[in-house]
Amino acid sequence: MDDFFAPQDDLRLEIAMAAARLIAEDGYDYPSARNKAIKELAGNTRLPRDRIPLDAEIEQEVRNYQTLYLSDTQPQELLQLRRTALSLMLALQEFEPIVYGASVNGTGSHHSDLHVLAFSDNPKEIDYWLLNRDIAFEACEDALLAGRSFPAVAFQWKDRWVQLGCSDPRDRRGLLKRNESLFQTDAAGLQRLLEDPAQ
Repeated sequence: MDDFFAPQDDLRLEIAMAAARLIAEDGYDYPSARNKAIKELAGNTRLPRDRIPLDAEIEQEVRNYQTLYLSDTQPQELLQLRRTALSLMLALQEFEPIVYGASVNGTGSHHSDLHVLAFSDNPKEIDYWLLNRDIAFEACEDALLAGRSFPAVAFQWKDRWVQLGCSDPRDRRGLLKRNESLFQTDAAGLQRLLEDPAQ
């Protein structure tokens, strides 16, 4: 029996919706959720690029799913995530960190990790900062922000996993202003998000 595919736009939407459910309910990251959703809906068939949803499409479906099914829990989980992020950013203030991802864009939940980028002329300064506080850490996948990758370490902060990247201080201003949509912010911006639950 031949594989059946819905019309192109419908399939793309179905993949985005399936990936969103995996992210919202099971804590998958976007690439893993997209790959699993494709496998569930298309099997081993290789799909053309125009049938595969972008992160922005999946993010919108995460928002839709949270509104429909998790509206009684997700807002409080997001608030806690943002509070934890702010406490880390204040502790890291000498490195003028910015935070990005789910804690900023409003899709954060109890599954979400923190994604923070600190700024230093010497990335080893981040390692020393962690060592001086007896925080166990390990190198991890590079942090990705604004189409660039940065060396990163992973550790736990208040029982939340953190991916902490490091960049040259000269990059900071450009990274903060690069995206007009709310995706990354500094400690002051995160504080404003905490004060305005509607965001």
